[in-house]
Amino acid sequence: MLQLSCTPTDVRAGDLGVRWNAPMPEILAETLVEDPATQSSLHLVVIGGSHVVTVDAPSGSFREEVSCNGSAGGQWPLPESVDKQSYHLDTRTRVLSAEDFATEAAAIATGGEEWLIANFPGVGEYHLTALRGRCEQGVWQWWTHHLYPDENTIVSTRSEYHP
Repeated sequence: MLQLSCTPTDVRAGDLGVRWNAPMPEILAETLVEDPATQSSLHLVVIGGSHVVTVDAPSGSFREEVSCNGSAGGQWPLPESVDKQSYHLDTRTRVLSAEDFATEAAAIATGGEEWLIANFPGVGEYHLTALRGRCEQGVWQWWTHHLYPDENTIVSTRSEYHP
């Protein structure tokens, strides 16, 4: 898990929205997943408390950003589901008891090597953004978790893109 020393910009779950193909914000942490079979890649990026995912394929690029910037040219508040051409997004927001939040946050924090996990300074032990992705049969899939310990809230997303 990466320990970031920055001021998070997304500090409330209710401020999240989604936008597509916007300019890349400042990158705080990143990893690249490549699929040689499709000659494409998935760029997973942690930004100021949220995420950006970019698929680069021979047919072109596609970018998803879930952040407080979603109200600028995207959808706000964060919708439960989006279907656009070859893209699908599902989101789930859960407000938990302090005990349940701590249990789930600890499990997310120890998610394993395939996860990019960044811990932000701020209220609570688990102010995290976590991402992972893969390509299966030419379809890119990625999962994210955004944790807000001062609200005991976890926002999880699952996305698919067919280049």
